[in-house]
Amino acid sequence: MMRIGLQFDTRSAPDAETILADFERAEAEGFDTVWIGQIFAHDILTLFAMAGGRTRRIELGTSVIPLPTRHVVTLAQQALTTQLATSGRLCLGVGAGHAMILDKKLGLPGDRPLARTRETLEVLRPLLRGEYVKHAGEFEQVRVDTPIPGTSPPDVILAALGPKMIELAGELTEGVTLVFAGPDFIRDHVTARLPEGKRIVASVPVMLTEEAAAMSDLMDEYTAPSMALPPYQRTMAAQGFDRASQLAIVGDETAVVEGLERLEASGATDLNPIMVAGDADPACADRTRAFLAARARAQRGDS
Repeated sequence: MMRIGLQFDTRSAPDAETILADFERAEAEGFDTVWIGQIFAHDILTLFAMAGGRTRRIELGTSVIPLPTRHVVTLAQQALTTQLATSGRLCLGVGAGHAMILDKKLGLPGDRPLARTRETLEVLRPLLRGEYVKHAGEFEQVRVDTPIPGTSPPDVILAALGPKMIELAGELTEGVTLVFAGPDFIRDHVTARLPEGKRIVASVPVMLTEEAAAMSDLMDEYTAPSMALPPYQRTMAAQGFDRASQLAIVGDETAVVEGLERLEASGATDLNPIMVAGDADPACADRTRAFLAARARAQRGDS
């Protein structure tokens, strides 16, 4: 059973209460998970800690926090505090970050992402387990623990699209989170590189609509900034695509169900959907959200 999540974009929210109310709504609707990417707006882990007191069941997943932007000890402290505040419902999605964003926007090194990510994970995982870490490496130097009683380490998943990063995820984390990776990519490039039982979170466009052509154009416009990033360009090229709409699950209910079943059959364990609405179909995002929520409830056997 592929778990059904909901992707939040908090940038248009006018206040914290609006954001927290949407967490409550997502849980009431029946979604398995809420996913939020860490960009330059709200801090995700702070939001999740706040949402912990307003929700009881739904998993809260970061997709993703770029590892170079936070000291590994700070990240461990934040993650464990959020895990405590949410009663163990955090899924900590992390990634190497995009070199051009790290360099141009933050003045941070983006070279050697695989080596940097490996070393950070080798320090982060024992910190999350409450262990004292003494590490003097090339990128991380720590002598510390992060004791936060009453909690347990969250699952960690890694943003991975290249073969070596996928293999690293299989070695040191609970799974991978993928963007713009359709069923063929997952089957051909991901599942064979992961040990059995690892989590595969797929973030792809989903649109339940009778205006497939117009909404596909809108999805391409919405995702254009991401398509400028080299890792996504390589992933798309490996699938024979150059636009997000080409891998979208789009159309009527029959088409969407077929697309979801193909994604699940490829090995995806979780859906993190990308949704849009526009003049051609203003209700598209809400309609798609309602459909996915109903599917999540049905899969769990909820009334």
